[in-house]
Amino acid sequence: MTSALVLGERGCGLTTFVGLLYTAQVRLGTENSDEFRFHAERESIQQMEAVYGELGAGRFPAADVDWERHPLSFVFGFRRGHAAWLTGGGGSEEEGFSTVHFQVGGMPAEAVSELQDHDAVLDAATLRLLRSPIQIPIVDGAWLAPDRTSIGALPLARYDQHLAGTLDLLRKFLASDRNRRARQMFPLFVVTKFDRVPSETLKALEAPSGPPEGWRPDERLAVGDRILRGYLPATSEFLARAKDDGVRLSNPGWFFSGLRTEERGDEIRIARRRISPISGWEPEYPFEEFKGLLTRIGELAGRLPVERPD
Repeated sequence: MTSALVLGERGCGLTTFVGLLYTAQVRLGTENSDEFRFHAERESIQQMEAVYGELGAGRFPAADVDWERHPLSFVFGFRRGHAAWLTGGGGSEEEGFSTVHFQVGGMPAEAVSELQDHDAVLDAATLRLLRSPIQIPIVDGAWLAPDRTSIGALPLARYDQHLAGTLDLLRKFLASDRNRRARQMFPLFVVTKFDRVPSETLKALEAPSGPPEGWRPDERLAVGDRILRGYLPATSEFLARAKDDGVRLSNPGWFFSGLRTEERGDEIRIARRRISPISGWEPEYPFEEFKGLLTRIGELAGRLPVERPD
């Protein structure tokens, strides 16, 4: 099993992202039940089912959960080399599945730094979390203000410093991993609320017309690079900085999430679509973006070494 850490702050759409990720896995699990699996403890299932139910009913979930106090964890399993939408090799695991353990949480850089100072007494589960080779930073698209010096851009500027510091500390934990093959970082950025990005910002980012799921790979990476350089300079500098610590830093991947809404009187609701006559409803969201994210994670699960207890 390898691990992935979802990084975000309250208000950035983290809860909705988790709900849509769960929505996507329900659909993939139904359509590809022999190739894709999902597991979580009862408390985490209850958390995700609650958000899933709100989204499926066309309602926005409650404000972001305090993930530091109420951590959420779950496991995705990908059958190696069997799914038509998934490729990859890697070490064998139980029943031929490569698995990824997800941890969702806001993790202040100060807290990670304190953990690093006491790493000798950390339990195996915490060390696995801090040595997650897959990092999924959440970027609030509503924070991408056209005027980067305006007060509306300040939350993203603070988050940029937080994110850069957290990634730097996570890298230090990875550098201390005894398995040299495990010393890798794969940042996969998710821009939430992409439907709320101002048109002026899209123009400045030279974003192609049409939804992101229709963009070419080079266009997607170009837009992501402009977001990094223009709105996340500290994180961009971290990703560009070479270090002689044995950690291989991969180029970041980019995925874009959003929801189609509709007005019902004085209320704004999430538009819904029926999956099938017997499968109920799901929100109108970019399923292909989430499928692409899960596909990439499945590929990495097949390539990364299987974790062993310290």
